[in-house]
Amino acid sequence: MKYYHLSGIVLIIFTELVKYVFASNPSWVEDYYANGIYPVVSFILQKISVLYILPGLFSIPILFLVFIFLVSFSKQKKIVKFSLIINSLGFLYFLFYFVWGFNYYRLPIDCHWKVKSAPFTYKQLVSEYEETTVHLLKIRELLADTAIGIDIVKYNVKNEVQQTIIQKNLQFWLKMHGFPSHAKVPITSNLPKGIFLHFSTAGMYFPFSGEGNVDPGLHPIHFTSVMAHEMAHGYGFADEGTCNFLAFICHTNDQNPYIAYATTLGYWRYLASNIRRNSPSFFDEKMKELPTGLRKDLIDIQNYSNSYEDWMPNLQYKMYDAYLKGQGIKEGMLNYNKVIGLVLAYKAANSFIFDDSSLPK
Repeated sequence: MKYYHLSGIVLIIFTELVKYVFASNPSWVEDYYANGIYPVVSFILQKISVLYILPGLFSIPILFLVFIFLVSFSKQKKIVKFSLIINSLGFLYFLFYFVWGFNYYRLPIDCHWKVKSAPFTYKQLVSEYEETTVHLLKIRELLADTAIGIDIVKYNVKNEVQQTIIQKNLQFWLKMHGFPSHAKVPITSNLPKGIFLHFSTAGMYFPFSGEGNVDPGLHPIHFTSVMAHEMAHGYGFADEGTCNFLAFICHTNDQNPYIAYATTLGYWRYLASNIRRNSPSFFDEKMKELPTGLRKDLIDIQNYSNSYEDWMPNLQYKMYDAYLKGQGIKEGMLNYNKVIGLVLAYKAANSFIFDDSSLPK
């Protein structure tokens, strides 16, 4: 067998060796990849994305399938066809990590603060819930009466405008904290409704095209917080808890009440979910105290998601849980909940407060 027949396997072995070195030296990932190679790669992907006739989520897999089809029907020997397919898979494996995946091995974001995140107590959780609820309701008063749901038609912000606001907020926060912030991350939502919801997912960042993808079947308020989360992935943050953190911390004090409400509600739901897990009776008590309008928003968001049948109950959770653990995230799917510890640590390290003064009166 000629040497080029082994190139795909060589790329896989090389990628695994780099992963092993990076996993042992996260500061190298931070210095040379996250702050060196990746910003250049993301800039190039951003420029290429304008050429896609279809979203990159479709365009690139279609091109790969066409390649496989052409190889399968070529007149080459079977061993050559097989090697071409193996090599292409090896190249995609390497490319995934080169264009984004090595970000899994960078330093945790709280390593840049004086206070690092740690397991929080139930008392801290309740206190954070109470404080966030007060802020959330203050924002909501600008959008709707406490007894009615938000008029989405009246207050919803166009996706293009939301992208601009969210991107500006992210870039400002990242620059202020010394992270690369020059690239722009496109968000694609012109997808079939339910494309992710049918698999118990709301969105996905597609590394090969550098695009965030959000299911258009989401409730508009939920859509906004997912957009902020996926855009954070595009700025080189791989773990889910960090992206939830950025989706909240960068936008909760935004002067646009709709953006502030949507992103704060996304964080608030994690707080409420953890309270329910710790004390169902206390959770029920707190839900009864909420204004009717907020409860209606929560029900509407849930109904939007429930209208899309889960085609693989529990399977998606188990698969992605295994995937995250395979990338070195030991807690797997529980990594999403890391957002609470990060917020608490950031507040302690940076004297962050909820600021209602920028909201329109």
